[in-house]
Order: sequence, then structure tokens, then C-alpha cells
Amino acid sequence: MAINDIELVLVGEELLKGQRPDSHLRYLGRTLLACGLRIARAHVVRDQVGEIADVISGRLEQTRVLLVTGGLGPTLDDVTREAVARALGRNLEFHAPSWASIEAFFHARGREPAETNRRQAFMPAGARAIDNGAGTAPGFAVEQRGTTVVALPGPPEELRHMMQTSVIALLREVFRRDPVRVEIYRTTGIGESDLANKLGHAAEGFSSYEVSWLPWAGGVDIVLTQREATADRSVLSEEAERFGRDLRAAIGRRFYERGERSLFEVVGELLTRKRETVAVAESLTGGWIGKGLTDVPGSSAYFLTDVVAYHNDGKVEILGVGRETLARFGAVSEEVCTEMAHGVRRRAGATYGLATTGIAGPSGGTPEKPVGLTFMGLSWDGGALVKHRVFVGDRDQIRQRASHGVLWLLYDHLEG
Repeated sequence: MAINDIELVLVGEELLKGQRPDSHLRYLGRTLLACGLRIARAHVVRDQVGEIADVISGRLEQTRVLLVTGGLGPTLDDVTREAVARALGRNLEFHAPSWASIEAFFHARGREPAETNRRQAFMPAGARAIDNGAGTAPGFAVEQRGTTVVALPGPPEELRHMMQTSVIALLREVFRRDPVRVEIYRTTGIGESDLANKLGHAAEGFSSYEVSWLPWAGGVDIVLTQREATADRSVLSEEAERFGRDLRAAIGRRFYERGERSLFEVVGELLTRKRETVAVAESLTGGWIGKGLTDVPGSSAYFLTDVVAYHNDGKVEILGVGRETLARFGAVSEEVCTEMAHGVRRRAGATYGLATTGIAGPSGGTPEKPVGLTFMGLSWDGGALVKHRVFVGDRDQIRQRASHGVLWLLYDHLEG
């Protein structure tokens, strides 16, 4: 029977109730692939000692590593320590060095640890402590019957810090693998079925890669993941290069990145290289474009202003949209979008102005102007370009698609 590399046990009743989204699986999947490791299964369990212990004991002989996240806090519902100890048939033991680290964490902040924090210094007998560094809960690793159980706290910033400072090195000791090669091709403004149709057989017949299609509101990512049996690096490179050429030939600049950068990062790099700037006027997107731009470190070099002119008075008084234009064409129109883009560019003194206006829903649509109708504008000195689309989806999906749609207009202009 084949033994899996890694399985996850995600502890938290709030995950099953939908009270908090899981933030670990995506991060851990990508991080572990870089170590040559693949997550075979993920189990989500409630904060119940018996349920957690049953999953762990049932998977001990099926996987090399069980990575357990969550339930290492100081409260009574943090029971992962007890559950791991029960599954392995071991006692919990107080770990004095971990308690010293917890005390030091609090003292550095001018505080004293509560008595409940002592619970965090207990771990199964024979376990190796994993220092936290970003919080109070130490993790631990313990080996039994050829399987290593690694327990990490639930807060994402703590888990990620511990992965980078300790756990990755531990896993490299266990497996000694080369990284798995992963190629990501990012596209926008084209649906999954249209993309597949345009590509034809170009996305088939890889000898070295498995292909995944990952559609999301802003576009489609195509991911090539090295097959486990592949060893020839030259074949990997040849197939990746060929696919990139085929994708470019099929959809042009709708393919904007080979790698992990977002469209906002790619546009920012182009603006920086050209020493040009952009300002944004948003209506239906309500600040989403500005957030995407400012999420990129160093964006102050090219991003000047974001005006959220949701009400018509803001469009007139701040952006200089004509009241007669609004009266004649309505706020959701090519004419108003054009004046918004020109207005924010002129007032900010930017090279380019971007603007969005539309109907995000779920109400407010008419037969002439349905929910999802969006105008996206690009302005520069001496010209403007406005495109309109009727986007589908809920309110957030429409705004996300509009944000990427108008940014792609700028990307296409910069590249073209």
C-alpha cells in the first residue's frame, strides 16, 4: 500500500460552521510543493479530543507526516495537545523551556502570562518543541511508528513563521526531496470555456506535467505541476516554454504573467519602468482598484490618487463630470466614465486616469441597464478608451471583475 507524503488535520469547529475561512491549505500546499512534497488529504475536525485523536490514530500508518493545525491556545476548547497524546498513547508533560519562552514573550510586552497560558507548555512525552516566535503557543513534533506528527497553532501569522523558521527544515530532514517544478500562467478577461476552445490541444499531451485550470473572478490561472516520475529538467523546460508560446498565440495579452505576480504587480512594474503614473476614479468598485494597487509595496512611485465618487455629487464636484452629461446619459454610461477618467487624471496630474461606473447589484438594474453592466475607462493626454461589459456573479465578483477589467485596459495600453 502506498504511503502518502503529508496529510493535514485542520482543527476548528468554526471552519465547519463557516465562521472562519481556512487560510492554511493554499499556503501549505504551495510551500510544501517547493520542498518536493504533496498534500494527499486534508481532514477538518471539531475541537473534540476524541474526534481529533480518532483521525490521527487512523492515519498513522497511511502517511509519513501528519500536520495538525489549530487548538494549541490557552482556552479550554484548545484540545489538540490532549488529542495527540491520546492518539499516540502518551502522557502530557510540562516543557519548562517552552514555559520560559511564553513568559519572555509576555515580559517583552510589559505583561504577565495568565495561569491558563501554562497549558500551552504541555506536550506529549518525547515530543520535540517547535518555538513560536510570533505568538505564545509552541508547536511540537513527535514520531511514532514511522509517522511524524507536527502540531502547529492556528493563527496564520504564527503558523507561517514557524513553517519558515523550523518546520521546513524538519521536513527536509525527513524526506530529502528536490522541489517540484510548478509553472503558473495567469490570464484575465477570458472565461474558462473560451480559453480552452482557443487553446485547442495545446493544453494536452504533456509528458512532464499535470495540468490544473483554476478559474476565479478576475481570470483563469493554468497551473502545470511536475509529474512525480519526471526527472529530465530539459523536457520540463521545453514543455513549459512551448505552452507559454501557444498561450500567447491563442489569446495575446490576455495572458499577462508567467509566474505568481498579480495584474496589479505587473502593471506597477511597467509604470515604474516607464516612469509614468496613474490615478483612479471609482464608482461601483468602491475602492477595490486602489486597494489592489496599494497592496503592492512601492506603489507610491506610480499611484497618485484614488477618488471613490459613489454619489453623483462627488462625480461633479470632485471629478468635474458635467451635470448635463449625467442628466442626459445617466451615471452608468460611456460618457460619464470618460469624463471621470479625464477628470481624475487632470486633477492628480497623472499620466493615466482609470474609471469605473456600473451596477453591481443585486438590485438597481433595468432592461436597458441590467445588473452587471460596467463601463471601464482609460484616459491619457490626447485620448481615451472606454469598454463596457455585462459581468455575471454576485456583488463582490462583479466588482472584482471590473477592477481587473479596467486594469487590463491600462496593461494592454502600456504593452501595446
